[in-house]
Amino acid sequence: MKFFRYIVSLLVLLMLVGCEGNSTKPNEKALNAKNSNNNQTVDSGKIEGRVVILQNTALPEGAVVTITLADTTVADLPALILSQKYYNSVNNRPTIPFELTYQKNEVRQEGRLVVNATVNANGKLLYISDGVAEVINNGITTNVELLMVSAN
Repeated sequence: MKFFRYIVSLLVLLMLVGCEGNSTKPNEKALNAKNSNNNQTVDSGKIEGRVVILQNTALPEGAVVTITLADTTVADLPALILSQKYYNSVNNRPTIPFELTYQKNEVRQEGRLVVNATVNANGKLLYISDGVAEVINNGITTNVELLMVSAN
């Protein structure tokens, strides 16, 4: 019986020694920032226009104007937002100029691209754009005018 224990112990020891030498790791490749192509350029476009608040009421302090460029091609799906910019209202001007940049590679040639705006203050929606302005694919990228009406 003692002899059998020695044989089993010797076999276990040989198996452990045999496994110890099997530590080959796959070759790891170091990332070299010098070789990566970080000089990629993105072709971008620009939409310029203005938001016009029709009512002659002063905007509350802290009001934020949000301008959104969205793809509304598929009617059954939510709009795909391509660009969005926020402006703090300054001096309660009734006209607020805006500029949106977008990446041209995100624009579908047959897409329906629209710009709209909202004005929020203290967590409440105050004004919305009266309709949307279709842009880019119809050739319009400047002098976009968004007329704002009360959201109430």
